[in-house]
Amino acid sequence: MRVINHSYLKQVYQILTDSHICLSNKRLRRMAYFDVYLQQYTQNLLYNKYKKIVTNDASNNQTIVLITAIAIILTMVVVVYRLNI
Repeated sequence: MRVINHSYLKQVYQILTDSHICLSNKRLRRMAYFDVYLQQYTQNLLYNKYKKIVTNDASNNQTIVLITAIAIILTMVVVVYRLNI
């Protein structure tokens, strides 16, 4: 099995414990391996739960980043507009 980054495993472990899903270290590494290297794998119900939780968290993070970027751009536009008046 290929090596999965330890920081990724720590983040996934934290996300899963927040969702009240406790996995052993071996299972956690296996689920992370499937997530990173075999994205089309869908035969395991536990993996489907894992994938749903991790994907949901990632989409929430992307939404927060998008809103922050839009707010920064709008603030810059307002400041430039005010300076030109």
